[in-house]
Amino acid sequence: MIHFKATLANGTTKKLPVPPEEAVLDFSNRTIMAIDLSPIDNMSNVEEIDLSDNNLMTVDLVVMAFCPSLWNLKLNSNHLRVLDITPLKYCDIKHLDLSKNGLTKIDLSPLAECQNLMSLDLHENQLEAVDLGPLAKCIRLEELNMLGNKIGLLDVSSLFSCASLHTLSLMDDTKLVSWMEPNIEILNPPALNALIEQGRIEFL
Repeated sequence: MIHFKATLANGTTKKLPVPPEEAVLDFSNRTIMAIDLSPIDNMSNVEEIDLSDNNLMTVDLVVMAFCPSLWNLKLNSNHLRVLDITPLKYCDIKHLDLSKNGLTKIDLSPLAECQNLMSLDLHENQLEAVDLGPLAKCIRLEELNMLGNKIGLLDVSSLFSCASLHTLSLMDDTKLVSWMEPNIEILNPPALNALIEQGRIEFL
């Protein structure tokens, strides 16, 4: 049995036992304030990690660079303000949920290496600006949720590379711009087609 050391909201320390062959680590809804994820280094089959609905203010993802099979990471509903997702570029991430935190900024550049990414949830954070450029490499992206942020201006140019994008959730007052004109000879992503029809995107 492998043990993960966690500090709970009441100040106590608890060891969370997990079988070494386990593929799904479900640490959700346990009032965790801090957790040492380094024991993952001794596991070879980790595919999903769920740390949602806790009290995390920070989390070190470095060990995830050794989790090539990791495809689902849930960090939603915590108190994260900053987060370095660099280690995820070594994973096979398909679903990443960072919603309902306090993120004020996020560098998405590591996701340029995650070409199998299908969904990215950033809703209900404190983001005022986001560079979506790295997502141009995520050609399988289907869902992007950015509702509940404070983004005044958003360049969606890079999303024209995401042909499968069918859901793009944004605040109504977010101004959308693009330096890339829609190409009638190429099927644009359905989500962007809908925004074009609504006149939401200003082409520069």
